[in-house]
Amino acid sequence: MEPIAPAGLPDPIYAVPVDVAAFVDTFTQGPYHEPVPVNSWQEFQMFFGGFEATSEASYAVYLYFENGGEFAWVVRVPDPVEGGPALMSASGERQASPAALADSLIGAADAKTGMHALRGLERRRPGVLAIPRAAELGAHGARVYGEALSLTKELGMFLLIDPPLLADSPAELLNWLNANPGLRDGNAALYYPRLYFPDALQHGRNRSFAPSGAVAGLFSWLDQERGVWQAPAGLHAALEAVTLTRELSADEFGPLTHEGVNTIRDFPGHGAVLWGARTLAGGSANDPEWKYVPIRRFLLFLKRSLSQGIRWTAFEPNGEPLWMKVRAAVEPFLVDLWRQGAMQGATANQAFFVHCDPTTMTQDDLDNGRLVMRVGIAVVRPAEFAILRITSWTSEAAQDPT
Repeated sequence: MEPIAPAGLPDPIYAVPVDVAAFVDTFTQGPYHEPVPVNSWQEFQMFFGGFEATSEASYAVYLYFENGGEFAWVVRVPDPVEGGPALMSASGERQASPAALADSLIGAADAKTGMHALRGLERRRPGVLAIPRAAELGAHGARVYGEALSLTKELGMFLLIDPPLLADSPAELLNWLNANPGLRDGNAALYYPRLYFPDALQHGRNRSFAPSGAVAGLFSWLDQERGVWQAPAGLHAALEAVTLTRELSADEFGPLTHEGVNTIRDFPGHGAVLWGARTLAGGSANDPEWKYVPIRRFLLFLKRSLSQGIRWTAFEPNGEPLWMKVRAAVEPFLVDLWRQGAMQGATANQAFFVHCDPTTMTQDDLDNGRLVMRVGIAVVRPAEFAILRITSWTSEAAQDPT
C-alpha cells in the first residue's frame, strides 16, 4: 500500500537565477568593500563615476549591460596607489604595484573586504564573478584568480578568468595555464582572445579589453532567452559593440579547444561569436558535470534553487512525513524544467530521480537533524546522470543548544 502524503504541502520551489554578475575593482568613487546593486550603466556612472582608465572593470560593466546583463553587484576596493609609491602604466597613468593591487582585490575573508565582501549577500546573490583587472597583474593575477576560484566554489558561483594581458599569443596563453595548473577547474572558464572596444577616454580609439564583462552579459541574456542549460556558444552567442584583437587560424583553434579554452571567433554577418563552452577542466575532465559550462552552471542553478526552496525543513521533524513533503515539492519543479528541455529523457522518470529516505541519510544525520536528498539529473549533454547532494537542517538541529 502506498503511503499517503501529509496534508499542508509547502509552497512550490522557484528558480533562483545564477545570471547575476559581480565585478570587483578600483573605481573613481563609491563606498569601499560594499556590494552595490546596479541595474544599468547609468546607475553605475552615478555610483562609481563611469569609465576610469586604470579600472578594467569599469569597461567590463559597460560591456555587461551592452550585451544583455540586467543586474550586477559592484564592489569597489581601495587603490593602493593613493597611499604609497606608484608605478607608471603604458598609458602614463599612475598605478599600484601588482602585488599591492592583488592584495586589495583579494581582501580578507573575516573582514569581508575585497572580493570577500560578496559573502554577505543573501538576496539576488551573484552567480558569475569577473575580476578583469587581475589579467594585468602577471603572477599576482593568477593569485587573485586562485582566491576567486575558492570563493566561487564556496558560494556557488562561476568564475570567468580573463587571458593575461601579456599572454597575447595562443602559445603564451597555454604556457600561462600550464604554469598555473590550479586554475584548471570545472568552476571556471576562460575566453580568448581579448577584445577591442572604442575607448571614450581616448577619443574613440580602439583599446584592448578583457572579455569577461561582455561574456557575463551574454550569459545573462541567454539564460533569460534560452535557459541556463543551453550552451552559450554558436551563432546565437554573438557579442555586441566589440571586435577581436586577433584572428585565430585553424591550427591555433584546435589546441586551445583541447585545453579547455573557449575561443571567440569572427563570422561575417554575426561579428564576434563565442565558439566554445568548456570549463578550464574541459581539457582533462571526463565527468560532464565539470567539463561543460552549461552543465556546470545548470547544476549550480539547481543546487541554489533546491537548497533555498527547502529551507522550511528547519521547522519540521526529520521523518517520513517530511521526506514525502520534500519529494512532493522538488519533483514538480524538476518536471517543469524537463518540459522546458533542460534534461534528456522521453519521460520524467528517465530525466531525473529524487531520493529522500533512509537510504540517503545515516543515523548520524538523523541524530543531528541533517536532511539529505539525492537528486539525479540526465543532463542534456551527454546522456548520463549527474548527482547532486542537497543537505538541509530539520527541527532536531534547531533544538540542539550547541
